[in-house]
Amino acid sequence: PVARARRTAHDFAPDGDLSKDIWQMVQPVHVDYGAKDSVAHPTVATQVRLLWSDNFLYLGFECPFTKLTVFESPRLDGERYDMNQPGVSLWDRDVVEAFINADANDLKHYSEFEVAPSNERLDLMLRLPQRDFAWSSGFESAVRVDKKSKVWTCEWRIPLKALSELKPSPGTRWRLNLFRCDRANQAFLAWSPTLTGGFHVPERFGVLEFVE
Repeated sequence: PVARARRTAHDFAPDGDLSKDIWQMVQPVHVDYGAKDSVAHPTVATQVRLLWSDNFLYLGFECPFTKLTVFESPRLDGERYDMNQPGVSLWDRDVVEAFINADANDLKHYSEFEVAPSNERLDLMLRLPQRDFAWSSGFESAVRVDKKSKVWTCEWRIPLKALSELKPSPGTRWRLNLFRCDRANQAFLAWSPTLTGGFHVPERFGVLEFVE
């Protein structure tokens, strides 16, 4: 699959509001199939839009929900992860995720980003099987939760210089996969299903294309 990031001439700080005019001009991609089995989950079908500027890659996630599952107290003094202890890392609750690879010649080298409905976030750099949690992209995020409409939205901006030494231009193609974990519905969704029990299958990534 191909996700197209539309170019914007104006940078903006994330505030979680995807009703802004700039987002309405972008065709969304859909994250609504189980990563492992490609079974549809229409009640939590998720839309993701992408934009890019000279400085940033922007992502906007729109996530219907029935019940949110998050850590009670957001961790503000660092990132929440422990590879050796089950159930305590950010990915053990509700999150949206993006895996981004700017070098098609090295499939196992890519960055991972996660944001929870509480706006806790995590980023790391991978060169499988190694994971570098000390790496920091400097990305920003903002979340809004509409309890009446049962939708949470999440807006990111990632510095392009953290992803590649070479700036993209119209026509540039990177590799990408998008995910969502919704614990209440036991939904572990992927834009490009990995067809395995995990998300880290770079051979199954789709294409991120930068367009005008």
